[in-house]
Amino acid sequence: MDQRSDRGRLQGRARARGHQAACGAVLAALLLGGCVGSPTEGPVEFWRNAFGAPLEGRPLPPGTEGAYPSIASVPPAPPRGAASEREALRDALADARSQSRTPVLPGRPVPPPPAGAESAGQVPLAPPRPPRLSAAPPVPRGSPDAAPGLAPAPAAPDLPADPGAPPAPPPAEFMAPSPPAPPAGGMAAPPPPRL
Repeated sequence: MDQRSDRGRLQGRARARGHQAACGAVLAALLLGGCVGSPTEGPVEFWRNAFGAPLEGRPLPPGTEGAYPSIASVPPAPPRGAASEREALRDALADARSQSRTPVLPGRPVPPPPAGAESAGQVPLAPPRPPRLSAAPPVPRGSPDAAPGLAPAPAAPDLPADPGAPPAPPPAEFMAPSPPAPPAGGMAAPPPPRL
């Protein structure tokens, strides 16, 4: 009995390995199918385009044929400038920093930009005034000849004397037709279908 159960277990494991191999092959095919550049290109064409003949006529990227650059070839540092220029720049930056810490209150004039700023004189301190538009001629109301081509506006409807009173019923032509009379003979119409 032990030999039969052992044989069954071995066959079950072999089947499980076969299923695992099949699932692995399907997964590999799906992953390989995702490696394409366009719907008409398969994995083989993708591999050839990435590593094959199309690269042969292409020039190499610049700098690949030369030797590794020497660190000693770094250019020297730029000159620092005169000490008086550095002190003037330091003072201007300190002044700008102190001005930025005090808020500009409404109604007070805005401080001018620094003298060495690139935008000095280009940005106005106040926004421009809106343009003045010419006035349109007045149009009198109520006269039909005042605006040719336009019909006069309809008069406003009269309001009821008591706003809490129910409104008057609509005219008969706006009411729904009455239901048809039952047929003579005592038979009633079938009920409407249920939806």
